[in-house]
Amino acid sequence: MNRLLQTAFDYIDSHQDAMVSLWKNIVSIESPSADRQAVGRIAAHLDTYCDAMGMNRKMFSFEKAGPTFMAWTGPAKCKPIALIGHMDTVHPVGSFGPEPFLVNGDIVTGPGVLDCKGGVVAAIYAIRALKAAGYHDRQLKLILSGDEEVAHALSSGEGGKIFERETADCAAVFNCETGMPGGDVTIRRKGGAVFVIEIEGRAAHAGKEPQKGISAIRQAAEMILAIEKKTDFSGTAYNCGRIEGGKGANIVPDYCRFTVGVRYWTNAQYEEAEAFLCELCEHPTVAQTRCRMTPNGFYPAMEPVEKTDQLLAVYQQACLDMGLPAPNGTCQGGCSDSAFVARAGIPVLCSLGVMGEGPHTLQEHAEISSLPVQCKKMIATILALPEDF
Repeated sequence: MNRLLQTAFDYIDSHQDAMVSLWKNIVSIESPSADRQAVGRIAAHLDTYCDAMGMNRKMFSFEKAGPTFMAWTGPAKCKPIALIGHMDTVHPVGSFGPEPFLVNGDIVTGPGVLDCKGGVVAAIYAIRALKAAGYHDRQLKLILSGDEEVAHALSSGEGGKIFERETADCAAVFNCETGMPGGDVTIRRKGGAVFVIEIEGRAAHAGKEPQKGISAIRQAAEMILAIEKKTDFSGTAYNCGRIEGGKGANIVPDYCRFTVGVRYWTNAQYEEAEAFLCELCEHPTVAQTRCRMTPNGFYPAMEPVEKTDQLLAVYQQACLDMGLPAPNGTCQGGCSDSAFVARAGIPVLCSLGVMGEGPHTLQEHAEISSLPVQCKKMIATILALPEDF
């Protein structure tokens, strides 16, 4: 083991209590996506923390979303490395009770403890350990979103674009999203988009003069059937997940609204899906209805790019050198900000955060012992990357 690696590993070993303390602090600052001020509080906490580390910092602010936070070390001779994650969580403040961070042996429970505040701690301490070891070969970036859990809908998509823009000069990116059982990593993900379709008809008395009405719900029903029939689970899948409209059984409904979730393996499939939905809205089957479609969240597909396999191989060897199994590169149906990085053509490994179970549930928990291990894997991989990578 070379000197830099040993020094960085020793730093992690001697700071495990401090790592858990930071973990507790940021989990205790509960930060659901829709609570802009709450997400701002955790960003401010990390801003102070990274300032103390001597890092440059920047806050990207939005009208309706919590900020995206970015910090970075000084310039270096080789291409930068970015470590990314998100600060927002899914449950309202107080959902986990008065003590949101509860430890029971090796298990810690709390909002976002797994998805993905444990990963945020791993990323920060990977940077801290490398700085403490005297590593200067690459600039290290930390980028944390404030509205990842809602597909950047609150920032009107701008939160996702930050990852694409700020990683475009990087050699590689590590996403500290929820770790996978056995330590496998994600190299490909489905993309996801949400559309809201609104339909206007004309109201009428359903008993006295129903012929004067134009049913928005009927138009919605015909569209939903056409949309669901397009699902191909090996390619593009559609889910009409919420519908609302009408005022009563005795009134022909003049308005209906429903949402469509679309999942796809390639970005070409997304473009085809968007065109299909637009076509449906432009050509309603119930005469005189009017349809309008509005995007409400988007993730591109995380498609493999050049050097993805090489980056995975370096990570696998780093694990083997640590006496751990070589992880597999897997595909997942869920979305993440890794997709924006891949769209910029930068190799990215995802699911490098802490391990546990139950993300997005009140049983969300993580394994404390996985925190230093996952952190060391990233450190070892960064140090093992060839200069020309």
